[in-house]
Amino acid sequence: MNTYFHVELDSYKSEVTWYGRFALTMLKNSLLAYESADLMIAADIIRQKEYVNNQYEMLNERGLLLIALNQPMAKDLRMISSCMDIVTSSERIGRYAKDITELVAASVPDKIPPALHREGEATVSILNEVYTAFESGDVSRLQGCADIEGEIDTLYASLYKEIVTAMEGGSMTIPFGSACHLVNRYLERCGDHACRMAEKVYYLQTGKRVPLEEISQQ
Repeated sequence: MNTYFHVELDSYKSEVTWYGRFALTMLKNSLLAYESADLMIAADIIRQKEYVNNQYEMLNERGLLLIALNQPMAKDLRMISSCMDIVTSSERIGRYAKDITELVAASVPDKIPPALHREGEATVSILNEVYTAFESGDVSRLQGCADIEGEIDTLYASLYKEIVTAMEGGSMTIPFGSACHLVNRYLERCGDHACRMAEKVYYLQTGKRVPLEEISQQ
């Protein structure tokens, strides 16, 4: 491959990394808005979703053009394929961030379950590790991701029961409990996208398709 192609490929990877970080920042701010019932932060994130949509289309098109015009092979092709998958997952994360902020106005402010706050922290943590591993090429950053994902799954299951019990007992209003259910689900889905991206990053660097649990054992 010529030098120009690799310059373009490096630029594409940088833009995909920035896009992922942008989506992660949206998610962090959406959780802040939800916990503080801050409608101004929520409004900013909802406006940012249009930018996420536009960048999603542009980055996917750019990836396809890199393949069509250069016919890359081996690691270069893995790089473009992985970038496009990361773009897709990042777009979903941005979408979930927007969905969370829409609940700020839809639900009556109440006390956030501590486990939901912890689930948000764990989700942000695993996404940060994955994006850092992608940017740096250091797959050792992925070794703790399976444990974080396990924590997210455990919190998701326990929160579901906790919220239902609280609504049944009258200690949590139905609108707020329903909103908490949705946030719980969105965070669990973001964790799943983090796992998929982690496996893609490992594949990019090694050429091996390995489940996240096995990556964590290496």
